[in-house]
Amino acid sequence: MAWEGQDLNDPALYTPREAPRVQKALPRGVMPAPGKQPLENVEPGEYLFDGRETWNESLENLPVYQPVPKAPAAAPDAENPYAKKRQNAVAGKHAAGRNVQTGVIPKGRPVLYAAVIIVCMTILAIVGVMMMPQVAGYFWKDLDNYAFINGEVLKYDSAIVKNYKQYRDYLQQDMIYQGIFVDSVYVGGMSIAQSEEALGGEGSAATSAFTVTVAIGNRTWNIDNTNIPTSRNLQSVLQEAYVIGRGNTTDIIGTSKTPFKERVDTVLGLLNQYVYLKSNATYDHATVRAKVDEIAAYVTRDPVDAQIQAFDFNARSFTFSDDQVGVAIDSDALYNRLIARLDAGAMNETLTVDPIVTTPAVTKAELMNRFTMVSAFTTDTTSAKTRNNNISLACQAINGTVLLPGETFSFNGTTGKRTTEKGYQMAPAIAGGQLVEDIGGGVCQVSSTLFNAVARADLEIVYRSPHAWPSTYVTIGEDATVDWPSLDFKFKNNKTTPVFIIMYYKDRQCSAEIWGLSLGTGVSVDLDSTIVKTIEPPTSVLYVQDTTLPLGTSEETIKARTGYVVDTYKVWYENGVETKREKFYTSTYKAYQRTVEYN
Repeated sequence: MAWEGQDLNDPALYTPREAPRVQKALPRGVMPAPGKQPLENVEPGEYLFDGRETWNESLENLPVYQPVPKAPAAAPDAENPYAKKRQNAVAGKHAAGRNVQTGVIPKGRPVLYAAVIIVCMTILAIVGVMMMPQVAGYFWKDLDNYAFINGEVLKYDSAIVKNYKQYRDYLQQDMIYQGIFVDSVYVGGMSIAQSEEALGGEGSAATSAFTVTVAIGNRTWNIDNTNIPTSRNLQSVLQEAYVIGRGNTTDIIGTSKTPFKERVDTVLGLLNQYVYLKSNATYDHATVRAKVDEIAAYVTRDPVDAQIQAFDFNARSFTFSDDQVGVAIDSDALYNRLIARLDAGAMNETLTVDPIVTTPAVTKAELMNRFTMVSAFTTDTTSAKTRNNNISLACQAINGTVLLPGETFSFNGTTGKRTTEKGYQMAPAIAGGQLVEDIGGGVCQVSSTLFNAVARADLEIVYRSPHAWPSTYVTIGEDATVDWPSLDFKFKNNKTTPVFIIMYYKDRQCSAEIWGLSLGTGVSVDLDSTIVKTIEPPTSVLYVQDTTLPLGTSEETIKARTGYVVDTYKVWYENGVETKREKFYTSTYKAYQRTVEYN
């Protein structure tokens, strides 16, 4: 090519030049446009370059197009040797579209361009007219008005706009919307302050009122805000009522519903479906607990057992006090019920409580049926008047004794020392293995008779001793000797009810009766004694000198007596049938050698 061997770094190489012109041959029979000559010797559809070869000539032979000088470049480009040439190259490029020689703009399709321009302007005009209400705030009277909102073209509807303004004004009011009740009071259309005033205030009786009546039997207790300190969360509830219709939900995301429309739907829905709000009472639980305890203390009454008021020893009859049932309530259950109703804001409700009735352990009817003579025992006395006198005095001292549960009876403690001052007389008594005259002789028959009655009443024997030899008035092994102050007969009331003792002498008989709570229906106790060993006395006579006797006289002081070992059993019977047997005592009666005193 013409520029082979040229230095490609030479700036002159980049001087703008005119590009070759090319024409396309027209189809046969088609005439060229006015002012143009038809191409000769060219087949239709072929391209022909112009005959000017300047586009392929050497650089030094090419004419250089000098564009109109421009303002100098900015200072930073001043030192760039290519900056000006680049500007010239750009200018040359713009000039390439013109005929350098003639300066005439090539012809195109002006009708098409004009049509496109007209269509675009028409569309812009239409859009401008449609958007006039949104852009300029001007609304057409005879044309439809539109707005472009959220990617949608919306048609302006004057009726909707009018409603919108009404809804907007309604929503902007500083009031609780219509259709809302608080504590059964309609607060729609009121401000928060007006609503609070209508409801009586935060701590008023109206907002804090609750009334629950506790009924137990014929007694009632009122539980209300007059005796239970209370308050209500009225302010927070009114704030809750105020915000209804003033917020939005996430349900409208992804839908065509606007936040405004959702709010409008909410407040309009209140007119068809009312909202009822209720404030909650806060009260002192400790005061409620104390009130319940007060009720429980008033109602609770322990059962009272019937008791023996008196015993007529002469008539042998009891007098009993009336029994009383006990009454109690479950205070914890009442408290929980009461709290539940107070939490629910109960008004004028009654809680009926059924008391728990407890029967006494001992009723009057039971005492009347069960208190009777538990046991009795009688022994025959002798014809000795002094001895019978002493027996009668000892019986009188014991008769009428009341032995309370847990108390112990002492024969010597009850009768005291037998003295002549009390009326006791000299009578035979056993002392030192021999019969002697002693003040109060014969009272051992009273103690032995009482022992048999006490044993058959199933009372606890504390202390008992057998005689020196078996007595004739009781079965062997079933006697109890006494002597002031060394030998005593004691027994204890091991029952839960009092024991009444009756003793008397009559017609040469000594009798003992134990009255109290029976052993049970058909139950009785008896004694059964068996000799388990016999001890024979020495056959020889024991002579003992007694210088107090007249000279040449003698006296038998101790008779020869056989000794015994006796086992006594306590036997229980039910309706005459033995049900239990246990060993009660073992009594030992020593053998005595015949003794004669002389002088």
